[in-house]
Amino acid sequence: MAFIQGLFKTSVARKNIMAVTGLFTVFFLIIHLVGNLILIIPDSFFPIEFWSNVANQHDMYNAYSHFLVHFWPISVVAWILYIGLAIHVIDALLITVKNWKAHGEKYVKIDNSTSNWYSRNMGILGTIIGIFIVIHMGQFWLKYKVLGTEHDLYELVVGTFKQTWVLVLYLIGIISLGFHLAHGILSAHRSLGIYPKSIMNVMKYIGLCLAILMAVLYGIIPLIIYFQ
Repeated sequence: MAFIQGLFKTSVARKNIMAVTGLFTVFFLIIHLVGNLILIIPDSFFPIEFWSNVANQHDMYNAYSHFLVHFWPISVVAWILYIGLAIHVIDALLITVKNWKAHGEKYVKIDNSTSNWYSRNMGILGTIIGIFIVIHMGQFWLKYKVLGTEHDLYELVVGTFKQTWVLVLYLIGIISLGFHLAHGILSAHRSLGIYPKSIMNVMKYIGLCLAILMAVLYGIIPLIIYFQ
């Protein structure tokens, strides 16, 4: 317990924890996106059965999901992710509260003349994303992995994304995530201090491009399903 308290004791330690847990979450988001793209692969892409008797989009997504749930190394990584995400949220709250008390401002004190609006409102964006994650996991993760009340994840996902309110909520969450990543990826690398300043200028654009790409691809999936 003393060790955990020590991790959050200094602002530098908190920012480093925020950076590490945030970058690990980005890695998960990339893997999660790759799996979800199966949802929009046309059935014509599966001319023959090539994996676990998979011959169409429906079977491929269910086989992929079943593998993730029952392959124990993946389960270990998943629990590390959950813990890391929880630490990321707690860390963000601690930083936010500290800055409110010290400066009466949101999240961190930033020079408004050079910063983007989303970098000044990471706390608000994080809150929206947090609410979205809770609802999202309640709709899919809880029913499929924990309770086991839904066995056909493909049908569950498609049926859920056919609902207008879910589509709107999902798009709001993804847009918020895109802005959060646009600032967060650069901020994480800056906090860790592992690159020289010249490389950080490049990382700024890499992070922005990755954030836009992920937001667009994540957003396309429910839109295609909704209008099919």
